[in-house]
Amino acid sequence: MHEFLPEATFADKQSKVRTFLEVFDADAVLCGISGPDLGVDEATLAVAQQLGIESYALQSFWGDVNQLSGVVPKHAFVLDDEAVRITEQRYPQIRSVPIGSIKHADFKAYDAGALRALHRPGLLSSGETVIVGFYGQPILEVQGYFATLEALARQLREWRREFKLIYRPHPKESEELRTKTWQLFEQAVGDRLQWDSATDIVQSLCVADLVVSVFSTCGFDNLYLNEMAEQPFNSSVYLWFDADMIAWWQDYSGLTQMPLLSEGLLLSVDKEEEILPVFEAGLKPEIQQVLWRQAKVHLPDPSLAVQKIIDTLVEDLHAAI
Repeated sequence: MHEFLPEATFADKQSKVRTFLEVFDADAVLCGISGPDLGVDEATLAVAQQLGIESYALQSFWGDVNQLSGVVPKHAFVLDDEAVRITEQRYPQIRSVPIGSIKHADFKAYDAGALRALHRPGLLSSGETVIVGFYGQPILEVQGYFATLEALARQLREWRREFKLIYRPHPKESEELRTKTWQLFEQAVGDRLQWDSATDIVQSLCVADLVVSVFSTCGFDNLYLNEMAEQPFNSSVYLWFDADMIAWWQDYSGLTQMPLLSEGLLLSVDKEEEILPVFEAGLKPEIQQVLWRQAKVHLPDPSLAVQKIIDTLVEDLHAAI
């Protein structure tokens, strides 16, 4: 696919897409939503409009549509009901179909309970009963991020629970940020801190009692692991109280509220003084049950996502004949 290298102009991409669609005499196109620039996805949508071809796009974030080309898809496959609401509010001309997160379709294959039973015991030292997983993000330069971590460290220093803090850096975290984060947490909790040695993110999430981050998608991953389990086993918590951090996210996402929070799918800390009370709430089985039931209501089964896409395409194309 050398024709679609990034340095190709948008006009070049459209030309290649047009040739492809005309050769195959396409009735519909299905593409992603790329960004922040104009990619093959946007070229495909533009050409589809020019040729009168039905266009469908896969949305991976609530309400996200690339408008740079001036063309949007006629139909969008979106994450959940909240994504439908946000997308229709922003783009009433787009028909939104909730299908769940294709990324999480294979989570059905995991037995969270078995993974938890297998890997958790070796992580706890004598007397420790709670595992707090902290999931870093590569945004040291963002005003408010490290201030949020400093607030967490202050509160953990005062927590009377016997806990283990496991830090899993984001793959893109700089060495500077990893070192700063480790030193900050080490000063707060001492030898109760350790690096996350899990081979993959699923194992890491399964052993934790609290999945904590500023707003990492790990919290979303954890929602699906719980939703697919026979019973909930932990809680996701977002540290969502620093005004600078929230302002940056709002500008970045174009949203005023975090969808996962507004849907009541995970726990939110609204100010530093609430960190420990929210942690305590997240450890309660009855709270975990509430989050589990909310996820089942709001998150479409991702294992059905591909079939929903196929069914929608077939029904639409048959209706057009």
